Amino acid sequence: MHGFLLSIASYYTLIDGVYTPIDTYTTIDGPAGFNTGAMGINRAGQIVGSYQDAKGVHGFLLSGGTYTTLDDPLATNGTYANDINDAGQIVGYYQNASGDHGFLFSGGTYTTLDDPASFVTDAPGISNTGAGSINNAGQIVGDYTVDSTSLGFFANLGPNPPPPAGTSALMIMNSGVNYEIYDLGSNKVLDTRNLGQVDIDWKFIGGGNFGGPAASDGMFRNVNSGALEVYNLKNNNTVNSANMGVVGLDWKTGGFGDFNGDGYTDMMLRNANSGGLEAYNIAGNRIVGAAFMGTVGLDWKVTGFGDFYSHGHDDMIMRNVNSGGIYAYDISGNRINSAAYMGVVGTEWQAMAFGDFSSRGTSDMIMRDVMTGGLEVYNLDHGQITGAAFLGTVGLDWQFAGVAPVGSTSETDLVLRNVNSGQFEVYDIGHDRITGAALLGTVGLDWAVDAIAPNPAAFTGVAGGGGGGPVADAATMQLTQAMAGFGGSSGASDSLSTVPLGADMSQQTLLTTPQHA
Repeated sequence: MHGFLLSIASYYTLIDGVYTPIDTYTTIDGPAGFNTGAMGINRAGQIVGSYQDAKGVHGFLLSGGTYTTLDDPLATNGTYANDINDAGQIVGYYQNASGDHGFLFSGGTYTTLDDPASFVTDAPGISNTGAGSINNAGQIVGDYTVDSTSLGFFANLGPNPPPPAGTSALMIMNSGVNYEIYDLGSNKVLDTRNLGQVDIDWKFIGGGNFGGPAASDGMFRNVNSGALEVYNLKNNNTVNSANMGVVGLDWKTGGFGDFNGDGYTDMMLRNANSGGLEAYNIAGNRIVGAAFMGTVGLDWKVTGFGDFYSHGHDDMIMRNVNSGGIYAYDISGNRINSAAYMGVVGTEWQAMAFGDFSSRGTSDMIMRDVMTGGLEVYNLDHGQITGAAFLGTVGLDWQFAGVAPVGSTSETDLVLRNVNSGQFEVYDIGHDRITGAALLGTVGLDWAVDAIAPNPAAFTGVAGGGGGGPVADAATMQLTQAMAGFGGSSGASDSLSTVPLGADMSQQTLLTTPQHA
């Protein structure tokens, strides 16, 4: 089977003194395949369809004489492209063990379209939805099945609404390839929205302000290649993405903070073999510089980042895994200016979180006794521990989830999650004491927390926080900072190889899932 393009009146020829329009057919065969079907075309002449090869059925885009294969990352039994609009948005369906699912491919992102009414009574969990056509307004029509009856659907694409009034913090969770954002405020979940999908090979490694002012962005890394990609989030939507280059997998993520005082979030990486530290300066969604910070023995682990010297930008704390000794490193201008020994804390006490728990405008440290669940806050200033307060004891089935102003914009709160139930609880902290606690709700344990961060829109013009500028500008996603010492999941190299990631369709931007009408 072959696809074809029919060009009506593609040219005229003179027959018996009369100019006669001639229609032409052009055969379309998918790349290195057979059984090709051409299904949709837009005004630019871009054609979509599907073809078959030895590995199965694939969608394709034919544009300017070049074929691009379209495989939805969730497909196991084939991808079928049905239509394309003038903006290049493609719809179709894919098949896997849970049935047929519609999809939208837009801007490099696959978004699943499953009509919520689609179900099969005698096969729970099976969906049968297919997207058939998309117009230039982004409106989609298709069909779905209820038992043995086929019905049509209409989906009107649009962005997620912005966070509700009172949203002071944001939480991002994933279930493998699917991502959601939770709007938090007044110790409650105010709203939840889908962000879309990212290929399983790409993992969230940290967050901050990588693109511009008042931003909460996410950094992802390919676990196979070491490639980095940043996603800019605004008002519950992904508004942009950028390739950052490729870094060697022997360099692991140490953490994130503003190390040069420019108001953007930078990245600290550590060589897993040598212990070398390198700071990468990030601005405008690109790496604008790198500086080698030196080498520290591998028995010293990166514990966290924050303003520990009261100078308005981020420093680093490292801890000896054998002795429990703690050092604070004063960082400015991409170099370590000095180091201060802070003392020894028993190794049964582990660093849990960093934030302004003393209401002084600088960074403090919470440690937890892994035997009892006890919590202690340490006030830090100019590289020294200046005070400590016991916060109380929480059962060990409650583990760290994040730090953010969940109760209000005037405080830094601690969020814990029950490892057995998936339930969340927020502890309001101010002046080195717990001032309140509230249950946030429960999310299935197949969903993991990536980050909890301040909502930039709620902090515009508010001074304080790591980086010295407005909290919204820093937006350093305190979860990432607090977890940095626990052996980050990614890495970097001394000399960054800025190899572009190219047009690999498996690299996906987060995108809003459209709402069905």
